[in-house]
Amino acid sequence: MLKIKLVRTGKRNAPTYRVVVQESKSKLTGSVVQGIGYLVPKENRKHETKIDKKLYQEWIKKGAVPTESVVLLVEGKYKYKKYSPKDKEDKGKNDQDTVKEEGVKEEAELTESKNGEN
Repeated sequence: MLKIKLVRTGKRNAPTYRVVVQESKSKLTGSVVQGIGYLVPKENRKHETKIDKKLYQEWIKKGAVPTESVVLLVEGKYKYKKYSPKDKEDKGKNDQDTVKEEGVKEEAELTESKNGEN
């Protein structure tokens, strides 16, 4: 099944996207049937976009299915959200690690208070 989707290109922290027709199960960096446009997202301004609407409609008639992002982009309602990773402190910790750390802190406080009494 063919899909019309966005393929990320560009540099780190400066993404650009190509609007392409591609086999749905192929890799994002895999072979492209046809490119039909591009998107240069801007966080607080209007995006720079160019989509060949004639090619877009032809591919839809041929049975290609656009992704949600592409549909919103064509309609002019696409909102770009910059990716923000989780805090480094929270990364990789699970509930058991947190419980162990709290237990160690409580033990340290108890030994300090016992040492202070003597």
